[in-house]
Amino acid sequence: MIEGFLAKRGLMLSQEKTKVIHIGDGFNFLGFNVRKYNGTLLIKPAKESISAFLDKIRGFVKGNKALRQDKLINALNPIIKGWAQYHRHVVANQTFQRIRMEIWRCLWQWAKRRHPNKSQKWVKEKYFHTMNGRSWVFAVETGEKLANGKPKLTTLQDIGDTKIRRHCKIKTEANPFDPQWESYFEQRYGFKMLDTLKGRKKLIRLWMDQEERCPICSERITATTGWHVHHLVRRVDGGKDNVTNLVMLHPNCHNRVHSKGLQVEKPVPVRGL
Repeated sequence: MIEGFLAKRGLMLSQEKTKVIHIGDGFNFLGFNVRKYNGTLLIKPAKESISAFLDKIRGFVKGNKALRQDKLINALNPIIKGWAQYHRHVVANQTFQRIRMEIWRCLWQWAKRRHPNKSQKWVKEKYFHTMNGRSWVFAVETGEKLANGKPKLTTLQDIGDTKIRRHCKIKTEANPFDPQWESYFEQRYGFKMLDTLKGRKKLIRLWMDQEERCPICSERITATTGWHVHHLVRRVDGGKDNVTNLVMLHPNCHNRVHSKGLQVEKPVPVRGL
């Protein structure tokens, strides 16, 4: 049926790249494995992708036996972070925990190989630290001091700490040009800002400019209360995503603004006076 549909339009399927397979057996696509388990569709990192990633980590570590610890950490962090960010939107928590253990084993062998005449306790104390109640953190002192007087450390990216963030599908009936959907798209924009460093910096600036308070109720905005981003000039009316056109409101206050048509005045930052 598909081939006939494409043939009428002068298109052909590639025999080398086309394969019909039962969804219960699953298939790999762009580094992911798509498969149904007992009727539930799950998308996970593909075994080939995991194997290639670990081979890359192991190959780099084994090929740099004499590299300084801080340089090794700085070289591995972008590789680990990039792979984790790419796969964090699927069912990958168990995979991340397994990879964390495999990376630890690789680094432990690297550390022991550098000091064959030292005890395991000595090697552990030299290359691994305890931070925030967690032991075996691969880290090295930078020579600088923190505000509390403790040494500043350069630490390896812990892939196990990567939070799984599911992709939130947009509602099919949502219309960005309809004023009644303005609040919905503002919420999506606020969550989108959390995914980028630039967006998080903008949120922190908004929060500090407002003295950490909601302009509607004057109560503090915290992680417990939650927050929404509000456009002073609606985007449907040409409002931009600039800091000057944004404020942070409590979710309930944000709903009141849109339901009752309240006007919001942007607080003047104290540090700007």
